Amino acid sequence: MYAPDELHILAASAGLDDDEITALWQQARQDALDELGSSSHPQYDHETNRLMLRSIEDTATEDVPFNLVPWVMFDIHMGALYVGARRGIKTVGCYIKEHLPGKHAA
Repeated sequence: MYAPDELHILAASAGLDDDEITALWQQARQDALDELGSSSHPQYDHETNRLMLRSIEDTATEDVPFNLVPWVMFDIHMGALYVGARRGIKTVGCYIKEHLPGKHAA
């Protein structure tokens, strides 16, 4: 979740629309800023992501019957795993382009 373009994946997995996810993202960023004092703090991205995931969980399970909450949480966390895997693949691709010899087309 380091980039807002990943939020639509979480929106779909949580059953929320893009506007709800965007509002939660903005609130998480502001809360992390209030807590840490600066967006350049080393923990800012981590804290923003933690707050964002917590907000998504709370919002998505708000009106869900108790017995269905584990399934909603499963969907949310599967979306978060997909986002993390996608970010990891991008990171490895960038590493290969920068550190291995030869031409690597983007």
